[in-house]
Amino acid sequence: MIICTTLSTTMRSPTTDILGIEIPADADPQKEAQGIVDDLSKVLAKGDAQGFADLFLDYGVWRDKLSFTWDYRTFNFKPAILKAATDLFSTTKTTNFKFLTPAPKIDRPYPDYAQLQFIISFETDALKQFPEIPPADGHMTGAISWENQRAQDVDSIDPEVLIIGGGQNGLALAARLNALGMKNLIIDHSEEIGAVWKNRYEYFSLHFPHWAEDLPYFPYPKHWPTYTPSQKQGVYMQWYASALELNVWTKSSVAKAEQDEQGNWTVMIDKEGKEARTLHPKQVVMATSLCGTRMLPDVPGMTEFKGTIRHPKAHDSSRDFIRKKVCGVGTSSSGFDTAYDCARRGLDVTLLQRSPTYIMSLTHSVPRIIGNYGPDADQNRPDLEEQDRLFFATPTGPREEFPGATQRFLRTLTVPYSMLCMLVACAHGVHIINGNIKVKPGYIERFTEYKVILSGGREHDFDLVVFATGFTNTIDSLGDKIADKVTPIWGIDDEGEFKTAFRETGVPNLWIFVGYLPYTRFHSKLLAMRLKALKEGVSQGPYTA
Repeated sequence: MIICTTLSTTMRSPTTDILGIEIPADADPQKEAQGIVDDLSKVLAKGDAQGFADLFLDYGVWRDKLSFTWDYRTFNFKPAILKAATDLFSTTKTTNFKFLTPAPKIDRPYPDYAQLQFIISFETDALKQFPEIPPADGHMTGAISWENQRAQDVDSIDPEVLIIGGGQNGLALAARLNALGMKNLIIDHSEEIGAVWKNRYEYFSLHFPHWAEDLPYFPYPKHWPTYTPSQKQGVYMQWYASALELNVWTKSSVAKAEQDEQGNWTVMIDKEGKEARTLHPKQVVMATSLCGTRMLPDVPGMTEFKGTIRHPKAHDSSRDFIRKKVCGVGTSSSGFDTAYDCARRGLDVTLLQRSPTYIMSLTHSVPRIIGNYGPDADQNRPDLEEQDRLFFATPTGPREEFPGATQRFLRTLTVPYSMLCMLVACAHGVHIINGNIKVKPGYIERFTEYKVILSGGREHDFDLVVFATGFTNTIDSLGDKIADKVTPIWGIDDEGEFKTAFRETGVPNLWIFVGYLPYTRFHSKLLAMRLKALKEGVSQGPYTA
């Protein structure tokens, strides 16, 4: 549970003029925090919903992850907080409040804004008796070697949880489940673990520093490069699966999945193209990401075009197109990376921008977003769990507060100022400024044998067109009958929480796990706890009011 008495996205901040008070310069943060925790523990011990709500500002926020609601919920403003507390306090009891690191402190980022920041832990009855299991002894006392025993165990496993997808999300969840003593199996269609990163375009490095991207139980070495090359990230994932003894079937895929009226699964697996296996897991987790099948638009004349048309997933390098003309369609990560690779090789490259996109300078965004994860002067990084507590505490804000303002803002954008420039610090933006990457608005209207016709009838000669137009998700690999029941994935709901991901999906015992690497580490713990709670019979259904 995360309790926050600050503002969400209401365009009002709890500044001193709104609150009518100031935090004194000599205030003792530990003493002030202790007073709040004492009040909190008293009202929770009595199940006093009104007393709990009165601890918040009128526009305060209560965010809960599993502890009370068995869901991801954010109750924005005092009436919603009071309603939820009234409904929930009779079923969940809390005890043993303790302060966690970092120690309470008073932040003063602006002259008229100050906040007391602290983190506490508490206990509920639900999962207290199911901690992570200790490591195995390791001495070989059986009749066969550890290596042969592992091979037998992986081949013959009857999993409680079937994880479809061996990328970072599948691996991290498997590791968390192992730590909770739940049998699980990962299946992945690739030749090897890590291929999801190894098989990307050769010049690709992760777009943010690795500081916040360690997988659980297996931190990056101290002198790991700041921006991890994708092939190196693939090797790290191979190490991870091996070191943590994860059960993986590669070159394997779902042939058929069925679910009876009681929610029990029967999943037929094509194992390595050699044999069929039938599994009966209690839970199925789709960890195939939102970027499954490449999305390539159907543009008139594509089959007649004598040049080359590719998706970034099939475009390893631009080296074969030296002295050629290249068009990149799409201004998200892959589009920019492709244009950058062309520009650094001296190719004539044009980036085609179809719609307004967001500008974010890496120079400024890294300190703001993950600066607290960064190393000190001796390259020592802070405790990840401690930083995760802070990073994931901030509510997104109620959805109804910003669409109108956002849409009005987007309508004011003009093409020169609406371009995504996520990697300015990595020279992408510099190449645009210098004219090495040309940017044109519009879209491809049609192809002829030797021409690319843009919107408005503009004709261009391009030898290579790369459609960086994204991917479709792979939930339909379970069959249309199941996929049609799944609620919309990703985006945020009315409370500001992610839709469906990590939560109930509309299909019993089916879960969706997506997200970038910091999300992988944090949410894998919560999803594993949810699955463990369901197994042990201590989890109620999610709170839906």
